[in-house]
Amino acid sequence: GKEELKQNRQQRKKELKKSRQEAERKDMFQIICQSKRVWEELRKYVHTHTRAHTRLLHMAFAHDAVRVLQCFIQFGSHEQRREVFEEIKDDVITLSKSQYGRHVVKKLLMYGNKELVASVIQTFKGHVRPMLRHAAASSIIEYAYNDKAVLAQRLLLTDDLYGNTYAVCKTAECNTIEKVAAANPDKLKGIMDEMKQILTPMAQKEQVIKHSLVHKVFLDFFLLAPEKQRTEMIESIRESVVYMAHTHDGARVAMHCLWHGTAKVCTHTHTRTHTHTHTLYNGEFGHLVLLAIFDCVDDTKLVKQAVLSEILSSLDEVMGNKYGKKVMLYLLSPRDPAHLLPEIIKVLEMGDGNAHSKKDTALRRKELLEVVSPPLLEYLCSNAAQMVISKATSVTISDILASACGDLRPAMTAVARLASHELVPGGVDGELHMAEHPAGHLVLKWLIEQDVALAEAGKEERFGRILVDTVGTDTMKSWVRVNRGAMVLCSLLNSCDKSVSAEVKEALKSITSELQSLSSIKGVEILLENLNK
Repeated sequence: GKEELKQNRQQRKKELKKSRQEAERKDMFQIICQSKRVWEELRKYVHTHTRAHTRLLHMAFAHDAVRVLQCFIQFGSHEQRREVFEEIKDDVITLSKSQYGRHVVKKLLMYGNKELVASVIQTFKGHVRPMLRHAAASSIIEYAYNDKAVLAQRLLLTDDLYGNTYAVCKTAECNTIEKVAAANPDKLKGIMDEMKQILTPMAQKEQVIKHSLVHKVFLDFFLLAPEKQRTEMIESIRESVVYMAHTHDGARVAMHCLWHGTAKVCTHTHTRTHTHTHTLYNGEFGHLVLLAIFDCVDDTKLVKQAVLSEILSSLDEVMGNKYGKKVMLYLLSPRDPAHLLPEIIKVLEMGDGNAHSKKDTALRRKELLEVVSPPLLEYLCSNAAQMVISKATSVTISDILASACGDLRPAMTAVARLASHELVPGGVDGELHMAEHPAGHLVLKWLIEQDVALAEAGKEERFGRILVDTVGTDTMKSWVRVNRGAMVLCSLLNSCDKSVSAEVKEALKSITSELQSLSSIKGVEILLENLNK
């Protein structure tokens, strides 16, 4: 009976969904038919009235009619879209600035083929600057630039922002700012002055400064400008830097400001960052700005107040975020190729040796490490149980214990306690013992093997020692029953702490006959080889 009821329910659900979809399609179909009818009437109207052109434009500016026109663009053919464009092409800029009209332009970009997109973008040429200052039109420019433009069209859209000298020097071969600058070194200062005049007012408007197209031009300025102009620019845009950090190019602009700004600018950028820390650490590009701050700001007390206090107060959230975690790992182990892509390390290296960072790098890193180590070790103590069973977070355990400074014992003990009960093969109540767990047993192995590095770094604690003291060699004997457990014991036998390997060896020797009966387990076979060494 229950099964039948369930099937009936599912059947009803399916039918409901189907009738709903049919209704939606019917509505859609009616709208399409209606829009085609309206279009046909409009076309007849075009032939009989010379002023029909304005009719279509009125339609594009009115909010009810614009729906029909959008629909027509979305579901019409390429030819029909082209017809709409031909009708409105002289008014694309005006339409882009209209509350409703801009949707028509956006739909043409969205659904047009390559040729049509190219034609629409071409109409923007020479109007980009005023469009960027306009709330409605700037969103169209940004959409075209980010989602639709190919490289040549991106260049066309940014061209207006490089000034007249650039426009005069530009040729078919020399078609980017880098190439123009290289070919006309005598004109560089002039070009940079013009760019500065165009860009500075843009930085004063939050509405304009958040666009990635503008960030690209700012970045070009910073990559090419001589020191004096660069410093002046940093002074004048310091209020706005945080609004740029969310894009690929904008984050790099912010980094240049940190590297090359005076201490005053850095302090300012910093205190502004304080209110935006949350949006920075969890963003693909924003988090890079924080790394640049850790790299170059000498006043670590300020970094602690303005940035770290905010991050450390919400460590659970930070560690749960892909980029937040990268920020914390950077503080533990800066420029580590295990955590950062080579191209990101290259970007960060651009800031090395800047004129304003005077403090010794090792000292700056040590001061920051001292701030973050206690909260991270505490985080590990509180979250060890969840961290050891997930592949993604289990690695973080060894990352924290490898680099944190201060007393590692409590955190090591918290991890060791998770393995301190007898191992029952296959687990109890569906929970595997840590030494049998796919992620957990690796944590034990890594931490035992990491003792060598801790000894080399002059640290006192040894995880192997703490593990044996916490679990006891009697309980450890139960680990031989499974392959992974046996592998962990192999790591202990090879511990750099001789007392650890001696105690484990003695315990295992006492159960040699049991080991021989289990020698079909690969890990046990290796254990026996190690015992007989």
